[in-house]
Amino acid sequence: MRAPSETASETRPCVTCWDGISEETLQMALAAPATQCVEADLIDDCGDDVVLSQPAPGRLSLIVTTRSAYRHSIVKAFVNAMENRASLSKDLRVRLYSAVQEALMNAVLHGNLRIDSDLRGNLDGLLAAQDAIESKLNLPEIARSKIRVEAIWNASVLNVMIRDSGKGYDHENADECPASADRASGRGIAILQAFSDRVAVLNGGTTVNLEFQL
Repeated sequence: MRAPSETASETRPCVTCWDGISEETLQMALAAPATQCVEADLIDDCGDDVVLSQPAPGRLSLIVTTRSAYRHSIVKAFVNAMENRASLSKDLRVRLYSAVQEALMNAVLHGNLRIDSDLRGNLDGLLAAQDAIESKLNLPEIARSKIRVEAIWNASVLNVMIRDSGKGYDHENADECPASADRASGRGIAILQAFSDRVAVLNGGTTVNLEFQL
């Protein structure tokens, strides 16, 4: 009887758990052969989000709490994990990190925490925004709201989706990123477009898709 194929075992879904403590433990949780990583505080709430079927050939996803997305460098750990799986040039790695970090902070601050971007336009506003952020992160239902980062790639294209648990924009069914939809730290859309090859806003504004040519 022939032994099971190593290639087959490598493509089998592998869900890991992150303890939410540090970037170092996140890096270990994202290491191959992981295809999906879920923060420990969300394990009981992510039944429908965990991929149990056969994953795409190139796929890595991460589900974390808003609290951890704000307090930890999860994008750095995610991009490091991507670099070990896909061919990323130095330029692409910088662009990938910059765009995903901006989109993530957008999802955290304006999606889940609902912090008004106009509030951060001056020093007094920044201080007020910081107070509002800390106050909301002390509310368990908000601190534990989910942020999802998922990368899917093939030989030529990498797509990274950042999805928050907020209410989205006022307008519905936005397929392309509107110039007026500036949610990320007062600069968001321009930054995303500068670092990505294509930007799309989906699901009423709760999902941002960033496309990069490999």
